Amino acid sequence: MEPLSLILLTTVAPLAAFTLAILLLMQQPRLAQIVVIGGGTLSLAGAALLLFQGPMAPLRYLWFTSGDMQLRFGFLFDGISLMFGVAVALITLCVMVYSLGYMGHDPSKTRYFAMLALFEWAMLSFVYAVDLLQSFIFWELVGLASFFLIGFWYEKPSATAAAKKAFLMTRVGDVGLFIGVLLVLQVAGHFDIPGLLAADTGLVAQAKPAVLTMITLLIFVGIVGKSAQFPLHTWLPDAMEGPTPVSALLHSATMVAAGVYLMARLHPLFMGSETTLGVILVIASITALLAATMAMVATDIKKVLAYSSISQLGFMLLGLAAGSLFAGVFHLITHALFKALLFLCSGLFIHHFESNDLAQIGRRGGRRMRFATAGLLVGGAALAGIPPLGGFFSKEEIFAALGQDGVTIYSIVALLAAFLTAYYTFRMIFLVTRPAHMEQPAPEDHAHGHGRAEPWSMALPVLLLTVGAAIAGFWGSAIASGLGIGAAHHSLASMAPAVLVVIAGVLLAWMDFGRQSAARVGFIARIPALEKLFNNGWYVDAFYDAVVVRTTMLIATILHAVENKLFDGSFDRLGFSVLGIGAGTTRLQNGWVQFYAGWTVILIGVAAAYIGMGG
Repeated sequence: MEPLSLILLTTVAPLAAFTLAILLLMQQPRLAQIVVIGGGTLSLAGAALLLFQGPMAPLRYLWFTSGDMQLRFGFLFDGISLMFGVAVALITLCVMVYSLGYMGHDPSKTRYFAMLALFEWAMLSFVYAVDLLQSFIFWELVGLASFFLIGFWYEKPSATAAAKKAFLMTRVGDVGLFIGVLLVLQVAGHFDIPGLLAADTGLVAQAKPAVLTMITLLIFVGIVGKSAQFPLHTWLPDAMEGPTPVSALLHSATMVAAGVYLMARLHPLFMGSETTLGVILVIASITALLAATMAMVATDIKKVLAYSSISQLGFMLLGLAAGSLFAGVFHLITHALFKALLFLCSGLFIHHFESNDLAQIGRRGGRRMRFATAGLLVGGAALAGIPPLGGFFSKEEIFAALGQDGVTIYSIVALLAAFLTAYYTFRMIFLVTRPAHMEQPAPEDHAHGHGRAEPWSMALPVLLLTVGAAIAGFWGSAIASGLGIGAAHHSLASMAPAVLVVIAGVLLAWMDFGRQSAARVGFIARIPALEKLFNNGWYVDAFYDAVVVRTTMLIATILHAVENKLFDGSFDRLGFSVLGIGAGTTRLQNGWVQFYAGWTVILIGVAAAYIGMGG
C-alpha cells in the first residue's frame, strides 16, 4: 500500500471510531466497543506496515497561506516516528481489549471507549506530525483527551479535581511551549521539522546562541509540564483517580511520553545549547531522585507506579540531555511496555479485591492470581533493571551516556535513583507475593460481581505485554538502526555499577519485606522526619497551596472587594443619585394646574423684584 493510504489508515481509523461511537452508538455499548477496538486494530496494522516499509520521504500538504508564509500539515516517516507509532498503537489496542473486562459493568462505557479512540488519534497524529505547529495542535488534543479520561468518573469530586489539576498544570508548561514555537517561526520563518533540524540550514545554524537557548528552554518548559517533571510533577499521582486502564495508557505511550518524544524529535536543537542541556540534567536528576523517594513509602499500588513513571521519565531526559538519542528512545520504548504491563497487573488486583492497598492485596491472596503475579514479576524486574530484561539494557545506555566524561554528579544521582527504584519495586512485589500471613479467601472474593478473577479479555493483554517486557531488551540494535545510530557494546566492567546498585536495592527490600521474619516496615521508617517528608511529597503540593493557591485566592478576594466597594460602589452611588434627582423632579410634574399657576406667579414675582432692584 502507498504511504498515504497507510498513514490515513493509522490515524483516521481511531478518529472515525470516536466519531461513530460518540455520535451514533451511545445507546449501543457493545457495538461501540467493537467499532473502537476495530479502529484500534486497523491503526496498529497500518503503523506496523509503515514500520516494515522503513523510513520514507515526508508527505506535506498546503494548509493555508499568510503573506509569504505557507503553513503545511503532513506526516513524517523517520525511524523514531515509525517505531513509537507502533508502540502507541499496540499498547492502546491492549488497553482497549483489557477494558472490555475492567469497564464491563460501567454504565458509561461507550463514552469511555470513544475517549480512548480520541486519545489514540491525537497521540498518533502528534507522533507522525511533520510540522511543529501541527505537533502543538495535537499536543493540546492529547491533553484534552487525558482531561476527559482522568475525570471520567466525574461524579467523584476527587476525579474532577484531579482532571482540573492535570489540565491546569500542563497548561502552565504549554504556555512556554507555545511562546517557543512562535519564536521558532520568527527566527526560521517556517515550522517544518525536517527543515528546522537540517544541519546546514536549520534553526541551529540560523539562530544566535542566546536565542536558541531561549527557544529550547521554552520548549523544555512544555516538556516539564507534559512529562510531569519537577516542579510540575504533582498532577500525575492525582491522575490515578481515572480508571486503571487509562493510567496504563497515560503513563506508557501517550500523555507523559509525549514530552520525552518531543525532546527526542527535536534533539539536534537541544544539542545546540549547552545551557539548556545543563538545565535539563539538573531538573531530570532532581525528578528521578525525588519521585523515587516518594515511591518508597507509598502504600497505594497505583501511586507507587505513578511516582515510578515520574522517576523513569527523568531517566529518559537524562539520557537525551547527556547526548544519547538512542538511550532516551530505547528507554522510552522499553518503559512503555513494562509500565503498561505493571498498571494492567495492578488493575487485575484492584478489579478483583476492590482495593489499591499493597498490604491488603497481599493478605487477601494476590499471588494466587497467576497472570497478574507473573506480569508483576516480569514488569517489576524490568523496571528495577534486572538483566536481561529490557529495563536493564536501556538504563545501561543512560548510565553509559552520563559517564562518558567520567564520574559526575549526574551519574551518581542516577545510580542512587536506580538503587531506590530496585528497592521500591521489590518492596511492592514482596508486599503482594510474600505477605506476613494470608487470609482465607472469602466467598465473595471469587466473584465480586465481576465473574472470574482474571477474565481472558484482561489476561491476554497482560500475557502479551509480559512477553514484550521480557524480550524488549534485545531490540536495542534494531532501535539503534532505526535511528540511524550504531549501537554501542559495553563491557561487563562498565555494567558492574548498575548491576551492583540493583542487587543492593533488591537485597534491602528482601530484608525489609521479603523474609518470613521481616518486620515489613521500610528502613526509612527508622527516620520519622524523612518518612513524613517523603509521604508528603517533599511538601511541593503544600507549597503550591500555601504560596500559589492561597496567594491567588487572597489577591482575588481583594480585587473582588475593590470591584464591589470602589468601582461598583461608585457607579451604584452615581446611579442612586440620578434616581434621587429623577424622583425629586417628578414632583414638579404632578398634573395639578393650580400647582403650576402658583409656581408661575412665584417665579414672575421673583423676576419682577430682581428687575425692580436694578438687577
